[in-house]
Amino acid sequence: MQDLTKLIGQLPIGVWVASVPNGRAVFTNPAFQSILGVGASDRSEIEDAPATYGIFDRQGNPYAVEQLPFSRVVRTGQAVVVDDLVIHRPDGTRVNVRAFAHPLFKETGELGHVSIVFIDITREVQAEFERDQAAARVSFAVEHAPIVIWAADATGLITLSHGAGLESLGVQSGDLVGKNVFDLYAAHPSINGFIRRGLAGESLQYIVELDNAAFDTWLTPIHDAGGSVVGVTGLSHDIRELRRLQAASIQTDRTAALGTLAASVAHEINNPLTYILSYADQIDLSLDRLEELSASPSASNLGQLRALLMTLREDFQTLRLGTERIATITGELRTFHHPDDSALGPVDTRAAVLSVLQLVRTQLEARARLSLDLQETAPIAGHPARLVQVVLNLVMNAMQSLPRAAASENAIRIHTGTRKDQIVIEVSDSGPGVPAADRERIFEPFVTTKPIGEGTGLGLFVCRNIVRGYGGEVSVHDRVGGGALFRVVLPATAALAQAHAGPNASVPCPDVGAHVLIIDDDAQIANAFSGQLNRAGYRASACASGAAGLHSLLDGEDIDLVFCDLMMKGVTGMALYAHVQQRAPGLLRKLVFMTGGACSPDAREFVLRHPEIVVEKPFDLLAETRARLSQTRASISIRERE
Repeated sequence: MQDLTKLIGQLPIGVWVASVPNGRAVFTNPAFQSILGVGASDRSEIEDAPATYGIFDRQGNPYAVEQLPFSRVVRTGQAVVVDDLVIHRPDGTRVNVRAFAHPLFKETGELGHVSIVFIDITREVQAEFERDQAAARVSFAVEHAPIVIWAADATGLITLSHGAGLESLGVQSGDLVGKNVFDLYAAHPSINGFIRRGLAGESLQYIVELDNAAFDTWLTPIHDAGGSVVGVTGLSHDIRELRRLQAASIQTDRTAALGTLAASVAHEINNPLTYILSYADQIDLSLDRLEELSASPSASNLGQLRALLMTLREDFQTLRLGTERIATITGELRTFHHPDDSALGPVDTRAAVLSVLQLVRTQLEARARLSLDLQETAPIAGHPARLVQVVLNLVMNAMQSLPRAAASENAIRIHTGTRKDQIVIEVSDSGPGVPAADRERIFEPFVTTKPIGEGTGLGLFVCRNIVRGYGGEVSVHDRVGGGALFRVVLPATAALAQAHAGPNASVPCPDVGAHVLIIDDDAQIANAFSGQLNRAGYRASACASGAAGLHSLLDGEDIDLVFCDLMMKGVTGMALYAHVQQRAPGLLRKLVFMTGGACSPDAREFVLRHPEIVVEKPFDLLAETRARLSQTRASISIRERE
């Protein structure tokens, strides 16, 4: 017995033995005092125990005497376990305790004592609390963030489906449990393909688009103890809002870039405009002189008339060159701000660089020496406006990194080429470069190292979003000789078929004399076009409003082709199309719509829906007329044969 007492005294668990029924302690070991922070009292009975030993529940209330382990054993005669005891020690500390209470019977079978073993479970309780807190935080995040945590077994049966991201699918947490993922997404073979790859043991990331949602998913297999794959689990992030924010930032950056271009474009337009106006004045004087000479014709005036006509022809040629230069600049701006972001087509990287240079070359060469190495490359699958935006951002970033006062020492180099079946665009500058520690941070939104007033902090962020959207990557490196080199790498693609090849100026001319109607509320354009067509042998008439043009169309006039402006006051080109479609759909094949820029949402949508019947001003009117009349006659011939 002494050995047993000695052994109990050495145990790291507290032992307390009390007599029945009063609960006075008859034995305690040293660990009891260590755990409770106070020694046993041989005078304290069970009713006094909560106060004597500082026994509380987890809510901070004095522990009910009738629920104490001793009281429950006395009442039931059976062993009990209690793990919600909290001891408030005299020194102010608190200990969570689990108590194992056992009855000790006399030889007569009567309950004589109760032994209770106390174990300090403070760390366990704290770990459980932290676990519960973490679980609550995770649950809160899952229930409020646009994510879905899900799992499926080896047969595709969904065993877990939880998260606020399910709302975009029209279901709630738990609704999909018990359903088979292969059946749910039978119409989306790519999803089932990804899941089968996971069940084959592969961890992967993928993005899928459904009717009302787009999910970026990380999927990984679940293994049993033997290492066999028994299912998959995934974390899916609904990225619709992210895409909306990315699109908004791209648009914001594009708007800022247009502001940056304003001064450069104004310079590029004002230069030819200046000599156009000057030559216009000279032509006006030449016409006055021509009028004088023609008023008194004579043999002596013939030589002067010929020389004057030659001068007029040269002056008009200069006017044409100037206007063509302005048309080229506005065309490049239209490419930069094109509304269609949906359909991907073949994009020439070299052409994108040249478009940017057309707009900002003067500004660049005022800041640095510009060198170009623009090699021909295969096209990429993308959109011209987006690639132009990427190149423009990189070029402006390079320019703004250079000191203004050292233009002769500054250098910018632009390169396009092909490396291992990938298209490469490089823009390097001789500026201060980018420290290695900042080479990822600069691609985050609203991060800029430029002085106030230069840059929005969105340019490189937008570049990376656009490039990654095309399956490529953009990175920054050290330039040989000092400075920064930004490299864009994009996958090459086979040339894609153009959605609309446009008219062919070499189409044989149909019968001259066709009736062409011009509808434009700009009288200068309407008169110029009708006059040009009449002089070319066509029968052209003009209407100064959409309403008048619609009346002429529906009035039974013999009209072979219609050029109608898209943006007009009153009856717009879009409204005219709708009226004709409803009242005389057979005339739709004769309609061609002109636009100097689709400014309104309705106009942009119309251009996207009907690109084959839209031409952008300025255009070659005679070539377009020949091509359109040829197409119209060909379609009539086909229908007649049918």
